[in-house]
Amino acid sequence: MPIVSCAFPGGVRSHNKLAAIARKLRLVVLEMAKIDPNIHVGASLSVLDVLVTLYFGRGLRYDGSLERDWVILSKGHAVPALYAILAEMGVLQPELLMKIRSVNGLEGHPSRETPCIDVSTGSLGQGLSIAAGIAYALKLRGVEDRYRVYTILGDGELDEGQVWEAAATIAHLKLRSVVAIVDVNGYQLDGPTEIVKYKGNIASKWEAFGWKTIVIDGHDYEMILSALDEADRVGGPIAVIAYTRRGRGVGFLEARGAQHISK
Repeated sequence: MPIVSCAFPGGVRSHNKLAAIARKLRLVVLEMAKIDPNIHVGASLSVLDVLVTLYFGRGLRYDGSLERDWVILSKGHAVPALYAILAEMGVLQPELLMKIRSVNGLEGHPSRETPCIDVSTGSLGQGLSIAAGIAYALKLRGVEDRYRVYTILGDGELDEGQVWEAAATIAHLKLRSVVAIVDVNGYQLDGPTEIVKYKGNIASKWEAFGWKTIVIDGHDYEMILSALDEADRVGGPIAVIAYTRRGRGVGFLEARGAQHISK
């Protein structure tokens, strides 16, 4: 794959334009699902509006190998949404998306071998720990106020104890560059999150660990933009609790909270 620029200037503040981009990319995710029905469509569509707003609205500063903005898709099973964005931005060739989960194609979870993907993920619960290390390095370099380490987690992922160990460490070290975005779509592998393991007040849990929190509708572009802007002003770390719908935009998926188009 060619070396490409990963500096995404953003600047799309129009909610109608962001919605139009998201609608287009939802179709791209569904096209990928035609190739492999086992990709995680529901999770990809629930987080897509957040990712579209981050990349096209907020934008990313990319000034070097370490001193830059970072994006860690800790809920790595939602990578089809990220692939669709990278293709729309010209980083990936569109035809490569049709080789998802195939030999000489794209991985089913994020891989650093893919241009502009910062961290390989897949085993849930590890992304925030990686964010802690990156943010601490930025702090030691004296540039933590210039950059952000965006980490996208799922609500089911919060079952992992490693998430809370990292949350405690980040708060203790006052790593201001970390922005944790929790995609609360209400489902995890074994069913509804409240049945698998009751989560209670998610925002209160993060606050108990010393984080500032913002609760938003994860499909409301104005709220997402406002939260990302606030993260620049707040002396963090900050957790954005984004309530979403699994399978957003595809009626039969959204109605059942389904993950795959074949089920």
